[in-house]
Amino acid sequence: MRILDKIKLPDELKTLECQDLEVLSEDLREIITQYTLSNGGHLASNLGVVDLTCALSYVFDFPKDKLIFDVGHQCYAYKILSGRLENFKMLRQKDGLSGFPKREESDFDAVNSGHASTALSIGCGMARGDADGQIICLIGDGAMTGGLFYEALNDALT
Repeated sequence: MRILDKIKLPDELKTLECQDLEVLSEDLREIITQYTLSNGGHLASNLGVVDLTCALSYVFDFPKDKLIFDVGHQCYAYKILSGRLENFKMLRQKDGLSGFPKREESDFDAVNSGHASTALSIGCGMARGDADGQIICLIGDGAMTGGLFYEALNDALT
């Protein structure tokens, strides 16, 4: 790993140059592939959001800002960038890291989430509550096929 070893928390990404972010993304893909192939998990969905997760971590201030994964199994890069690299080898193992965001695991995990269509609804609730910072809902991987998504979208626009 060329850059990932130097990154312990998302704030440290802000010191990187753009070309370093590309190298960091390559490092993340390598780690995610290695441990997902050995431990099981969701490989394609996580590889698909590596660059996006790096960009979000570069721009926003996690955990003050809240990142809500609509599909929780897209969180592997985020777990790694939020101080869980050393434990990532225990992904989906007994007493190891969950394959989904889990509040009990880290302050960086805003909610416990699993599958699609809930992020926007959760984000609307947080926005109405006392949430500090920005609320970012990462929506994808079939989320727009669920009715809850459209109810939340309607609510957010009214």
